[in-house]
Amino acid sequence: MSKSPDPLQSQPTIKAIVAMAENRVIGANGTLPWHLPGDLKFFKQTTMGGVLVMGRKTFDSIGRPLPGRETIVISRTMQSIPGIRVVDGIEAVLEWQTDKTVWVVGGAEIYRQMLPFCSELLVTRVSLSVAGDTFFPSFEDCFERVGLLAETPQFRIEHYRRTQDLPPALPK
Repeated sequence: MSKSPDPLQSQPTIKAIVAMAENRVIGANGTLPWHLPGDLKFFKQTTMGGVLVMGRKTFDSIGRPLPGRETIVISRTMQSIPGIRVVDGIEAVLEWQTDKTVWVVGGAEIYRQMLPFCSELLVTRVSLSVAGDTFFPSFEDCFERVGLLAETPQFRIEHYRRTQDLPPALPK
């Protein structure tokens, strides 16, 4: 049984970062269906020093912990891996105490579960409509665009901020 978070300690700052095609595709057969070095550089610079939260399939597609960041993998089946914190649900992420920014980085089910707890969202909108099997969930009713961080012919990076209050804790 997990204990309730200490009300005197704050929940971590949780944000999401994603690259999605015009048709909301974020993956195809366990890979990104595009190669955009500028977006990968932005991802690295933005998440460096933070904590990456991902599902097992996303971790498998990366294949290793990314340097300069802590990695938490949410999985009920994954065995322990050196350098990776494996947890069996989002509750462990929400109850974890850290001063570092927690970045939700995929896949689709982890985004779906974690978006209600994210204060901000960085969306790379890839200027393509591609075939894929993994899609980013709807977020537009809870977030508003507050800025355009970069724009190229291949993609634009948009900054969104939550417009509704964050839930105080995970519902019991």
